Amino acid sequence: MNSNFLFLTHGRNKKNQMKRTVHHMNPIRINNSNNNNNTHNLSLNKNKWIVILTTAVNINNESEYRKKLYKKQISNWLRYTNHYIYVVESTGVDLNITHERLKYVSFYLPKLASSSQSEAVSILHILTHIKNDPVYMDCTHILKVTGRYFLHHIDNVLNSSTQHLDVYLQHHFNHNIHSQNTEYFGIRKTLLEKFLLTVVKEGLMEHKFYEFIIKNKLSFTRIGPFINNIARGGDKQVIRYL
Repeated sequence: MNSNFLFLTHGRNKKNQMKRTVHHMNPIRINNSNNNNNTHNLSLNKNKWIVILTTAVNINNESEYRKKLYKKQISNWLRYTNHYIYVVESTGVDLNITHERLKYVSFYLPKLASSSQSEAVSILHILTHIKNDPVYMDCTHILKVTGRYFLHHIDNVLNSSTQHLDVYLQHHFNHNIHSQNTEYFGIRKTLLEKFLLTVVKEGLMEHKFYEFIIKNKLSFTRIGPFINNIARGGDKQVIRYL
């Protein structure tokens, strides 16, 4: 399957929604206006991003490994990007990192039925803490990333991607089982809570994200891939290009 195959949604049936191919480095035309001035204004007003990193230190007797890994990756996000970084930690551990562009929120979350539900609840938790934060209030889009990963050159990728879309996706997906990977994804701020509530209610984030995009006819592109050498937390698989 071509990694640039996009399941675009334009009000047709699902089969037709999965036919159009767009190279991920090319702009997707937004046909909501024939006014060239409006198109020019859109290009000037770029998305305003924040980053939410999800972390859980005390899992599977890996607390020391995870502490070191999360500290390293948070430092990378602060050093190599210009974005404000929000970190949510769900096992009650303070990583003792401070920075003018960092907000760290830790709480204890009892074990839920799936790691997807735990992650969704964690993000909803931090959203309640930052809803009145001026940086959050000013942003248009949120980049959610599992905290064990750092996405190299992400600022350039986001700046060069098509602006004003609803979601920004990984290249890893499976149409046969209706699954979209969620190690990272970008989403319009106004859509995030609605999506997360579907995960809390029904389970696996990858399947719910795929469904959410189709059902709500969201506009999107794919970003990445990003070089990676960090194993996943569950099956320890290393996805070389996230």
